[in-house]
Amino acid sequence: MTAILLAAGVGKRLLGFSNGRPKCLIEVGGKSLLVRLLEGLAAAGVREAAVVVGFGEDAVRAAVGAGPHGIRVRCLSNPRFREGAILSLWTARELLDGPVLVMDADVLCPPAMIARLVRSPHRNCFLLDASVEVTGEEQMLLVRGERVLDIVRGGAPGYELAGESVGFLRLAAGAARVLRELLELRVAAGHTAIEHEEVYPELLERVVVGFERVDGMPWTEIDFPEDVARAEREVLPRIEP
Repeated sequence: MTAILLAAGVGKRLLGFSNGRPKCLIEVGGKSLLVRLLEGLAAAGVREAAVVVGFGEDAVRAAVGAGPHGIRVRCLSNPRFREGAILSLWTARELLDGPVLVMDADVLCPPAMIARLVRSPHRNCFLLDASVEVTGEEQMLLVRGERVLDIVRGGAPGYELAGESVGFLRLAAGAARVLRELLELRVAAGHTAIEHEEVYPELLERVVVGFERVDGMPWTEIDFPEDVARAEREVLPRIEP
């Protein structure tokens, strides 16, 4: 299994706070988000990762090269990083021929959360947090039975369960190839300004994807300076007591 970490974006809302560095290099507790994810992957038994870089590429490559992180890491360059995140995942398309983890690189979470995804009995799997307070900005996974049927920002009625996506998706080889086909169709049609999650509803129509609940586990996505403060104050103490 190879982990694909999407770390190419500009992160405009955090540029002032990060002194112009990519947000995956923001440090929480003296360690960057990216390094924490790589170490968590290694602890879960993942041995290979590809980091898709773009904005601040040299700084991210330097951080990756400063290992060891317990995992083989290579960087893939997305020169069109100012467009949609679909192009970052498309940059890693060669890896979508085998089992993969697709991961946003701006998430702070405990290694146990990554391990839950890696070791899930579901061949294809999201991490789902049904304990979040929904503001309308969250990418919500919509579930009936054991299957995720849709992902919609802010959610939608009519489902048995809804919960926020952590931003991590595990796919077996066959499902990864379906995702690559869907990405190719979108890119060929010129849909290069969209997020990669906007392709997931089509994937969910064709592939059975389950989920692991992580309700109550400490994690956060880092989008704003206040997210960093909350990560230091509320999340990190539960990860590193």
